[in-house]
Amino acid sequence: MGDKELFETYKEDVYHYCLYMLRRSADAEDACQEVFVKALLADRSGIDYLKAWLMRIAANECHSMMRRRTNGEIKEKRAFWMNKPIGMSPSVEQTYERTETSGEFEELFKELKPKIREALLLYYMAELSLAETAEALEAPLGTVKSRISRGLKALKKLAKKNPALSEKEGDFRASNY
Repeated sequence: MGDKELFETYKEDVYHYCLYMLRRSADAEDACQEVFVKALLADRSGIDYLKAWLMRIAANECHSMMRRRTNGEIKEKRAFWMNKPIGMSPSVEQTYERTETSGEFEELFKELKPKIREALLLYYMAELSLAETAEALEAPLGTVKSRISRGLKALKKLAKKNPALSEKEGDFRASNY
């Protein structure tokens, strides 16, 4: 895969991941640029899963940027699927409900441990397979499965404690597999 094709194929996934991790668009743009500079300068001949490899570079870059932040506060950005185009325009009520629910989800998501949060981000938000997520995290497959499972259970437990979400409990899904 050529340099331009690599960039065009994965630029949005890398940017959204960085934006979600860093919560500032300027930081996400900087991180995204660094990721692709590193990727384009690296030898990609032995890489089996390009997306997982790029997401690992993005994760490392985001971690480096978060360590360098002076305030030390780590905040998450709303799930990037809020920016995905929708076939039909939602009603005002649907838009409000979606915004409210995503805000509640963001608050719950912040309470997860970073390693669990990162596994969920890569698997669900970046849509990596379990094997690709394991490679991106440089962790065994079983560990990744365990983190995802623990994360889903923790989210479900937190959602049950949240009175605003208890009304929507029927809509809550713990897993997609």
